[in-house]
Amino acid sequence: MQYIYTTGKGDSYPIELDYKAILSDQLVSDYNRVTGYCKTGCKNYNYAGGCPPLAPNFELLREKYPLAVLIYARLYSEFKPDKVKASEKVYIHYRFQDIILSNLLTNLGYELTRKNRNQIFFLNNGYCMGCGNKKCNFKLGNNFCANPDRRTFSLEACGVDVEASLKKIFNIELQWYNKSNYNTVEHMTKAIALLCKNHAQQAELSNSLIGCLNGLSSRGDGSRGRFGTKI
Repeated sequence: MQYIYTTGKGDSYPIELDYKAILSDQLVSDYNRVTGYCKTGCKNYNYAGGCPPLAPNFELLREKYPLAVLIYARLYSEFKPDKVKASEKVYIHYRFQDIILSNLLTNLGYELTRKNRNQIFFLNNGYCMGCGNKKCNFKLGNNFCANPDRRTFSLEACGVDVEASLKKIFNIELQWYNKSNYNTVEHMTKAIALLCKNHAQQAELSNSLIGCLNGLSSRGDGSRGRFGTKI
């Protein structure tokens, strides 16, 4: 399906979005290998409250939550503004798509969690943004979360191989930015998962997803969205 995401400044971008109700076991996971990438490649490892080793092990989570709804969102590079396309800095290209997709999926995950009375476990994309612009309490040297109701862990932080999972479940390929290919990457794709305990919760998640998407304009950050035609 296509979802039209409109920023607070009034710029609109078509987002390809899809979801599937699955068994949690269908997600590909390898906690040691995936979190090992975090350990060797990210400064937030053992520092931020939403990152490993503070994040739970997915292989234990799926024992408690045997079902899930997996959601992905994709923004094609052809819709980047001319100013972004003209940049020679890979970060500008990457970050433009990353911000839109992360904001959309994070707020959708929060809304689905709220609608389903916190009976599900939300696995986000990227680092925890529960404190907004404030510094993570763990980074300040404290051993507790200042906003536990807003705290999230990413799929990767819990050991899920997102690339392999999206290939297996949706048969889609991820593309990655580097310093030499920023003008040829065709799209960016990000994903979240909502874990649940029974089929009734899973059905409620699936049934409420479109309504939650339509209601995101009430968040108060100025962005909004609507459904368009299928891409």
